[in-house]
Amino acid sequence: MTAQAQPRRDTAPLTVFSPAKINLYLRIVGKRPDGYHELETLMLPLDFGDEITLQPLDGELRLECDNPSLPTDDSNLALRAAKLLGEDCGGKRGAKIALTKRTPLAAGLGGGSSNAAAVLLGLNNLWGLDADDATLHRLAARLGSDVNFFLGGGAALCRGRGEQIEPAPCKLSASVLLVNPGFGISTKWAYESWAKAAAVSRPTTAPPEVSRLLRALAKDDLATVSQCLFNSLEAPSIRKFPVLELIKESMRNDGASGAMMSGSGATVFGLFADARAAESSAKKVREEFGPSMWTKVTRFVSTVHRQPETRALVK
Repeated sequence: MTAQAQPRRDTAPLTVFSPAKINLYLRIVGKRPDGYHELETLMLPLDFGDEITLQPLDGELRLECDNPSLPTDDSNLALRAAKLLGEDCGGKRGAKIALTKRTPLAAGLGGGSSNAAAVLLGLNNLWGLDADDATLHRLAARLGSDVNFFLGGGAALCRGRGEQIEPAPCKLSASVLLVNPGFGISTKWAYESWAKAAAVSRPTTAPPEVSRLLRALAKDDLATVSQCLFNSLEAPSIRKFPVLELIKESMRNDGASGAMMSGSGATVFGLFADARAAESSAKKVREEFGPSMWTKVTRFVSTVHRQPETRALVK
């Protein structure tokens, strides 16, 4: 990437969809020498997520968010992604980054990583950089484990610490009910809790083979997909937060073919063959567990449309 790349001539804002994800499979293989964990995880993007609007701004990078609970300083991955791209391309570039936050925070839905990927894609366009996929993936790997996945825009099997991406054919038509209990789970705590438990005892049963899950996804075989759900981080989280298991049980009683915690939590998802059953289950969860329960019925998307769209300013 060179400093000679020219920004777009128009000043109309660009909007980029920033999808949420769920992990259908997350197996921790072990600890790496660099301190990260070696993973094997299968992630799918959803047609639900955040929206990011980018607008040129002379010499300044500014992040704004409609959720006051989300920091907008350098601890935010979206702002860090913007600064990293700016440093890599050379020159002093600016932008206003307006984040409309729809996903819960610290929820296991990949919100921060997805926002970072959306900013890389959007600013690459806004600043006229024409950075290739290899460059964007190199920068993504420096930001976080899931950012590379969100650059791809489709289902993928991810290995390493999450940066090694292998696209996965997915025809799954199930509706997905997301339930967040109103609290977050620290990713650091989730992995440390798994490590403590793993040091004391080994699992009594082997995880399902991810190859079986991949075949089921390609065939839209919901029953087999549900049988292959696996998350190494789920057990320690449920021990500390038993309500997660109760939410899973509630969804299964209402017709979910399978239910599991996504990522490091605390969001739990249920897979339903029928969207009306998923909506009905969402209503019952709110009635049973109270108004703190955030629910959303969504679905998988085989390919996320990530091309930034130009929008006229509304005054």
